[in-house]
Amino acid sequence: MAGRNRYYFISDVHLGVCGCDPRELEDRFVSLLARARDDAAGVFLLGDIFDFWYEYRYVIPRGHTRALGALAALTDSGVPVWFFPGNHDVWAYSYFERELGIKVVREPYVTELAGRRFCLGHGDGLGRNEPGFRLIRWMFHNRVLQVLFSAIHPRWAFGLGYAWASHSRKVKNAPERSSLYRFRGEEEPLYRFADSFGRQWNSEHPGKGIDYYIFGHYHTPGEIGIPSGGRMVILGCWVDGGEYAVFDGERLEISAAPRPAGT
Repeated sequence: MAGRNRYYFISDVHLGVCGCDPRELEDRFVSLLARARDDAAGVFLLGDIFDFWYEYRYVIPRGHTRALGALAALTDSGVPVWFFPGNHDVWAYSYFERELGIKVVREPYVTELAGRRFCLGHGDGLGRNEPGFRLIRWMFHNRVLQVLFSAIHPRWAFGLGYAWASHSRKVKNAPERSSLYRFRGEEEPLYRFADSFGRQWNSEHPGKGIDYYIFGHYHTPGEIGIPSGGRMVILGCWVDGGEYAVFDGERLEISAAPRPAGT
């Protein structure tokens, strides 16, 4: 593990998304994983790495072969990888842990890295309490509904899944509704969540406050200080360019996601 002292944070790659070259997007992701294989002490995948993911007992979505192989190579080389399911890949069960050696984590998750404390997650749903949103979230996480969905043949289930993912993205990017999904600083539910979470954490862990909150989901990058302590970083979507973060033990740096070859 000599020389491996960097922690990578990646979100919203949306592998398999319609409307762009899927191979190009996958190659960009794989190139970053190859880089991480040389110097990473850990890799945190903060959700929506896949545009749609659903695991049957013996079936997973077609494609992503190079990405899955790169993740397996990463864990085989001794680099720990954590995966936080987002709203597009929420139905991740045992495949990642059993086949790829990746730990699946539900948000929010606090960990200490090189003496700094990080609160990590995808960001979807944190701080939001609208009845309609809570109903949808309950449906997505309800075990009975998941079993019923598994009874649908993959040919139809994956078609429905990708159609939902495409619709979700169109709604999010619609001009008349874009303000609902942009990072709005202090007005953002996620900001209020981080402040509330930080205050409770501080009361339970005096003198050991959160240094960084890192999330994805919003597709609009942002960074802001939290009143209860620490800073919150929102990573952007790779379909629109995207960013990833690296912590080297002293500083957290935000970098542009790898560009397509030849650009």
